Amino acid sequence: KIGIPLTLVGIAYMATVGARLLPDHTPGPGQPTTVEAPAATGQASAAKQWISGLVMVGTVVVMVFERQVGMPLHVTAAIGALVLVATRVLSERQVYAAIDWTTIFLLAGMLPLATALETTGAGLKIAAAVVGTIGQEAGPWLITGALFALSNGLSQFMSNTATTAILAPVGIAIAQDLGVDPRAVVMAIAIAASCAFATPIGTPPNALVLGPGNYRFKDYVRVGTPLVLLLAGVSVILLPRLWPF
Repeated sequence: KIGIPLTLVGIAYMATVGARLLPDHTPGPGQPTTVEAPAATGQASAAKQWISGLVMVGTVVVMVFERQVGMPLHVTAAIGALVLVATRVLSERQVYAAIDWTTIFLLAGMLPLATALETTGAGLKIAAAVVGTIGQEAGPWLITGALFALSNGLSQFMSNTATTAILAPVGIAIAQDLGVDPRAVVMAIAIAASCAFATPIGTPPNALVLGPGNYRFKDYVRVGTPLVLLLAGVSVILLPRLWPF
């Protein structure tokens, strides 16, 4: 109910305003652009296209039914990649060239920060400070908006799962104190944690396009911040209507 409107708004923004704000950087030396296509023609090329399509569909299906299959997402992705190599759709050299080492080291450097915020309790202290500043006497609309902003701010630098795990109990407790249904508040926290568009480290897809697009940190801030604000407005308006307080 809330995901479809947010998706449509996000697509409309990126197809219009976001596309204008996004710079067109030329990749520098040593930065990946595209993977070199396999040298294959005719029936061999058609067969590889079919294999790659089937592998993609199979990988996605297994990921969707992760719990039923009992296979973690990263294992499924690795198996899909290995199948492409085993069937000679891609060579080992092409697979190695496709790895964005900038992304690998970026995530490796930032994951300890996210872990530190979670394990030391710093994230919870930030949440308590913000809630204390607002005051639990504030109305549910203000609380929902404030928790959305807090969840989104934390999620720009730490795991969205950890952010939601930290803030969901806080949101439920505040909603119960106000005597309102907590579902809209909790959903706002979850959605905000997934709207980490303003930094290259907020979510893996952001990091994955950093190298190929030759983007800079400020590019994410310039393009992602308006998108976050737009989705925040849509969420704060729709959530209390979909799950009334």
